[in-house]
Amino acid sequence: MPARKSSLSRRRFTASAGTVAAAVTFAPKTIFAQKKVTVKYTLAWLPEGANIWSYAAKPFWAKQGIEVVIEKGTGSAAATQAIAQGKYEFGIPAAPNAIQQAVKGLPLLALGCFNYDTTMGVAVRPESGIKAPADLKGKKVGSTLTSGEYPFLPAFLKNVGLEMPDIQSISLDSKVREVALIEKQCDAITCYVASALPKLVASNVNPRVFLYSKHGLPFYAHCLTTTPDYFVKEKGICQAMTAGLAEGVKYTLLHPQETIELLFKELPELKLASTAKEQLEIGMGVWSANYVAKEAIEKGVGWSDPAVYAKMTDLVFAASAASGDKKPDPATLFINDFVGGVKLGDAEWAQVKAGSAKYALG
Repeated sequence: MPARKSSLSRRRFTASAGTVAAAVTFAPKTIFAQKKVTVKYTLAWLPEGANIWSYAAKPFWAKQGIEVVIEKGTGSAAATQAIAQGKYEFGIPAAPNAIQQAVKGLPLLALGCFNYDTTMGVAVRPESGIKAPADLKGKKVGSTLTSGEYPFLPAFLKNVGLEMPDIQSISLDSKVREVALIEKQCDAITCYVASALPKLVASNVNPRVFLYSKHGLPFYAHCLTTTPDYFVKEKGICQAMTAGLAEGVKYTLLHPQETIELLFKELPELKLASTAKEQLEIGMGVWSANYVAKEAIEKGVGWSDPAVYAKMTDLVFAASAASGDKKPDPATLFINDFVGGVKLGDAEWAQVKAGSAKYALG
């Protein structure tokens, strides 16, 4: 793992962030009119319904004079490492993975939360006799051991009154995990439900799910991430990127079909798949349902609760820390300085909730 390039004391970091916050405005305007700025931005994964709002943000970034080159990713761990190494100025990895890499010493900073639930959890067939998590006792539970949700399975089981020996844990390759549930080779699987759902639904399996987040394991998902060094050098760009992404999220929540067309215009090859639109709608629906969250409703798009980040840091450290690792201070891992200016009204939140109700999980 790359060594930490630099570190900021909490006092110094808070002081510099506070100076920026005092000047923050969220009205769309060109703040880099004299010179167009180009930045590279990495997704955590392929373009899909759960991250489509990144593409909806491009016009808002452009209004502020920023051209954003969006590149697909190969997982949140790889994304965080690439950001820390300076290959990208920004990215949108899952928060638990960013914390995990920070534990290893990578310099990372989250500027806003744009997906409030990783949807890590357990999926079972709808006709299954497994009606509650406690019913997993004695059942075959398939997992990909390198998948991000697996390290937290023991904590989930503990929270529902079980232990690992109470289940029959089966190792599955990621390519056959969903297939194993579809073909009834196991009773349940652990997964990122939002990612597994399109494949399951395409096979006429509408699973019953038990989300970790509903059982004492809150995990925010995609967070706009940069490095502390870049933040210090380019505060204005960080502000503009955060505000633009918040506008993109609002647009996507209120205009899902138009957002799909934006993605197809940006990446026309995606439209060639016969099930592309359906899978995008499912992924967007799950994301939208999760975004109807107290944090965004009360504080504005992108706001994250410091108490949740603190608990996430404790959980990640307990599950994945090795000898010599140090638990980072959550206050140095995320800020809310640039969020809160983009909000939805009550009627708009009601629209989002009604439109995504059938995709609500857990």
